[in-house]
Amino acid sequence: MSPKQIRLRKQLLTKIHMHKEYLYYKKHNAWQDFLTLRFEVKSSKDLSIDELKILLDIFDGKIKDSLSFTPDLKGRAILKKSGSIKQFFYLKALLEQNKINIFSFYKLCKKTLKKDVFSLLDLDKKDCTTMIVVLEKILKAEQKNKK
Repeated sequence: MSPKQIRLRKQLLTKIHMHKEYLYYKKHNAWQDFLTLRFEVKSSKDLSIDELKILLDIFDGKIKDSLSFTPDLKGRAILKKSGSIKQFFYLKALLEQNKINIFSFYKLCKKTLKKDVFSLLDLDKKDCTTMIVVLEKILKAEQKNKK
């Protein structure tokens, strides 16, 4: 997400969490149920920007409240987008230095992270950091063996 989108998202979340409707649902321990029935999530942090706008419009009475809004999966995917761009470039550089092809890297990810990885986008920030450390260790070991 761009810095502008991040700022907009934070502003929308702030408006929602200060809204009287939110406070009502929160007070009656119904907030998670409200989100689950409408957006199939348990927390507002999982909503996309468009879904946050819809939620505000519901609270303000601009949109009729109903169950099961169509989830904005594309918008949510941007939220869960993996590590930073710097991490990706560094990962790719390490892969080139180690002369590891992408499929071998995915196998290494499965072994190291204990989960299937089919794309670099499947890696979150923590996973990217872990794999960077692993690749750096492999590179150090190879350099040590050459000497």
